[in-house]
Amino acid sequence: MAALLLPNEILSMSAQAARRLVESGDGDCALLYLALLECGGDETRAGASLRWEGDRLARTLERLAALGLARSGGGGPAPSPPRPEDAPPPEYARGEVAAALEREKDFKDLYHEMERELGRVLTDSDLKCLYTLYDYLALPADVILTMTHYVGNQERRQRGSPGYMPRMPRIQREGFKWKRLGLDTPERAEQYLQSQERVDRREWAVLSAVGVTERRPAVEREREFIARWVEAGDSDELIRLAYERTVYQKGAMNWPYMNKILERWRQAGWRTPEQVKAGDRPPKRQGGRPAAQPPAGYQPSDESIDENTEWLKQFLESQKKGD
Repeated sequence: MAALLLPNEILSMSAQAARRLVESGDGDCALLYLALLECGGDETRAGASLRWEGDRLARTLERLAALGLARSGGGGPAPSPPRPEDAPPPEYARGEVAAALEREKDFKDLYHEMERELGRVLTDSDLKCLYTLYDYLALPADVILTMTHYVGNQERRQRGSPGYMPRMPRIQREGFKWKRLGLDTPERAEQYLQSQERVDRREWAVLSAVGVTERRPAVEREREFIARWVEAGDSDELIRLAYERTVYQKGAMNWPYMNKILERWRQAGWRTPEQVKAGDRPPKRQGGRPAAQPPAGYQPSDESIDENTEWLKQFLESQKKGD
């Protein structure tokens, strides 16, 4: 049975590094580079994981340094290639991209497909963005095309413009997000798109539940929260109740605060408004008075608010009578 690879269990290698290793024909360099990636650049741990003894590790480190894939001189840890989200992309020269178009058939084919997808001739700046996706992020060509189609649909929906085509910097930004999420195979990309379709179907219903009255697409930050709630299986009714509690406590809509409420309800096993209202009643003292200090994070229900109001009313009336 094939092992399930989760996003945080995936190592990233640039196409440039892979080419240098393949062209060197040095199996030890390839093994050590992979071990360094896994160990965060720690040469001692990498050597131990490979069970190498003697000078084999030092000699291979020097050969990696000659390839530009490790720190030269030895004695110090080889630098781990920066994660895409932690470092700016390289500034490719026009000649590098032109050479890649001549040398790499897959990239040339991708270039022509992207022009057809976007309906325009790619500029030099566009090509640099595309090569960043292909070389630096090492995303497969079919994943890049799928992502481009997805971004185009999202942008047209956001802008309300059926003919709008996204710009390459926007597509590149989405590419960094997909890489961070581990969406670097057609299968993972398809699973992600299916999850986004579920969000699309619920988006307006959720926005309505949180007080949005004018029909519009969710902005990016709103959509992130909506996606969490949809994937968690929160109903529109439960979301509406969480919204009411949020406004009661904060005086206005607060997406992070509301998300915390829903998380707490899930942890308590409350999946319907009825379960919430039954489960979050404050403990009472003798005589029907509510406890002075409700539990931490307690969100009063409509019933508890009414009860407290009625108790206060009766208390004030008794004070007037001298009782």
